[in-house]
Order: sequence, then structure tokens, then C-alpha cells
Amino acid sequence: MVKGQEVPRIPLQISQGCLIASIQIDLTEEILHQFRQDLLNRLHQTGVKGLIIDLSGVEVMDIEDFEAINTTLSMASIMGAKTILTGFQPGVVSSLVDLNVDFEQIQATLNLDHAFELMQQLNSEKYADLNEAEQEKVEENSIEIEENFEDNESAKVCLDWGKSGI
Repeated sequence: MVKGQEVPRIPLQISQGCLIASIQIDLTEEILHQFRQDLLNRLHQTGVKGLIIDLSGVEVMDIEDFEAINTTLSMASIMGAKTILTGFQPGVVSSLVDLNVDFEQIQATLNLDHAFELMQQLNSEKYADLNEAEQEKVEENSIEIEENFEDNESAKVCLDWGKSGI
């Protein structure tokens, strides 16, 4: 990359209570580093608890790129976000399997719709152990928070996320 030229950024948006990163560019060390910084800052600012990384635009990925993304997922998990990778191209999957990449800790889906379904499932499991009284308390607290933060956009996103079970 030419000195002084800005590093392309991976777009980040919130949808259905999740932070979505849609990677549609060739990956470089600089892009992955900038992506990690942007993503972690956005998680911190918004407080969302779900992260989906859409890799449908990535046609080539080596082990270093995958490990950089996996490290970013680990950091997001430490910040409390559930993480899902989606949209792997068949050639990328084949290459990573040939390179003996460890997929044990990775949640992955075929497409974004399936990622949202899995995220909902993961979050409903989180509250499955609560008894009825505890579930009512969570609902009461959500209503109280909503009333107190009616004009706060970040709070609305978090509340919508909690109510939808995502």
C-alpha cells in the first residue's frame, strides 16, 4: 500500500440487534488490523452482544488471514459478543480445510439469514436456565430501562435486541 493512502474500511452496521461486518474486499494485514480496531470500538460504543462477519465477498483466504479474523472473534467474545462467521465461499472452505485450520471454536452458517437464526438460538439458550420469576424480572427491567432511555438510540438497539431474543 502506498504511504499516505488510507486503508480501505470494512463496513459495519447494526441489524436485528447484531453488529454485521460484510467483508467484500481482498484482505491484507493493514485492512485486517484496521478492521479489528473499528470492530472492537463499535462493539464498545454500541454494547451489542452479537457479531456476524459475512465473508461472502472473500474469494481467497490464507491461514494468516483466517487466524487474524479468529483472533478478532476471540477479542469480541471477551467483550461479551457472541460471534458467527457466515458466507464462506466453497474454495475458501476447501483451502482452509486443506491447511488443517481448527474450526472447533467457530460458529459458522451458510448465509446471513441462517446466521440470524443461529444468533437467536444462541441467545435463547442463554436465558433457558432462568426460572419463570427470573424471566419476569428481566422483562420488568427491560421495560423500566426502555422508559428511562426512550430517546437514546443505542439503548433502543440493545432493548430491541433483548426483546427479540437475539
